[in-house]
Amino acid sequence: MNTPIRSIREKCLECSNGQPSEIRDCLIPGCPIYPFRMGKNPNRKGIGNMKGRFNQKLQT
Repeated sequence: MNTPIRSIREKCLECSNGQPSEIRDCLIPGCPIYPFRMGKNPNRKGIGNMKGRFNQKLQT
């Protein structure tokens, strides 16, 4: 089973005729899935590995 982000990435690959480099150079910024085309959710920017952050705080 694919995650939503992976499914979006696959759709972008299909749209770009299977060429990953074309996904990066996509010329359709009006596409509703354009912000997700690189396999990342831009709405989660800044949300990282909380466990890793906690461990960093303990070490400093």
